[in-house]
Amino acid sequence: MKKVLAILILGFLYSVIAYGSDTTSGFKVKKRFTSDVFIQKNTKASTIILSHGSGGIWKHSFMWKDRLVKQGYNVVLINHHKEKGIKPHVGRRDYKDFPEERVKDILKLSRWIKKQKWNKGKIGIIGFSYGGAGTNLLANDLEIETMKEFKKKDKKLFGAIVSYYPGCGLAGGSIPHSSYVPILIHIAEKDELVAPYLNCVEPINNSNLTIYKYPEAQHSFDVDIPGFKYEGTILATGRKFTNIGHKESRELSINRTLNFLKEKLN
Repeated sequence: MKKVLAILILGFLYSVIAYGSDTTSGFKVKKRFTSDVFIQKNTKASTIILSHGSGGIWKHSFMWKDRLVKQGYNVVLINHHKEKGIKPHVGRRDYKDFPEERVKDILKLSRWIKKQKWNKGKIGIIGFSYGGAGTNLLANDLEIETMKEFKKKDKKLFGAIVSYYPGCGLAGGSIPHSSYVPILIHIAEKDELVAPYLNCVEPINNSNLTIYKYPEAQHSFDVDIPGFKYEGTILATGRKFTNIGHKESRELSINRTLNFLKEKLN
C-alpha cells in the first residue's frame, strides 16, 4: 500500500513539474459544487473549466487536465456531484444533475475565476455527455436568458465552449439555434447512449456553431485508456449501450478542440 501511495505521489509531482503548473485552492459553493484548480506557474493564462459526465470525475477528467495544462492553460475541474449527493448514474437520469443545474454551477464558478489574478481573458468550457448538455444550454442564446440566475453581463465571461457527445435529449441540452459565444460540438454517430439521430438535431443556421461528426465513434470515444469499455443498459427503455474509445476520432477531435481553443481564447 505504501509503495502504491509513493508511486501516485511521484506521478502527481511529475505532472506538476513537467507541465509547469501548480495547484491552488478551488472555489466551493455549499450544496452546489466543489472544484480543483491547476494553474500555470508565474504567469497569467486563459482558464478552461472541465464539466464531467454522469459518471462523475475520473481518470478521463485528469487526462484532459494534463493535456490542457501542457498547452498553457489554467484548468478547473468542477465536481457537480459531491455537494449535491449525486451518485454516478450512467444510463439513468437524475433531475438534480440536469443541464440547468450544471449551468448554475458554471456561472457561479466562472464569476469567481474572472476575479482571480491567475486568469487572463475570457473562459473556455469543455463538457462531456451530461456536461456537454450543460455547455449546450450555456451557449444557447435564447434559453439561457430565461434562467433567473443568469445575468446579461455573464455573456462576457466566455470565449469558447466545447461539447463532447452531449445529452441532447435532456431538457435544455439540445444543440443551440442561436449562440452568443463560439461553440464546437463533437457528435459520435454510433452513440448508443444519447441516440444522436433522434436528439441532436442540427439548427438551420447558427454562425457561432461548428459541428463535427465521427462516423465510427461511440459514446466516450475520446477516452484514451487501454482496454476501456463500459457496457450498460438505459433504465428507462431497457436499451443496451457500449461506451468505448476510438483512436482516429479521438485524435482528430482533440486536435480540432485545441485549435478551436487557441483561436478563440489566445
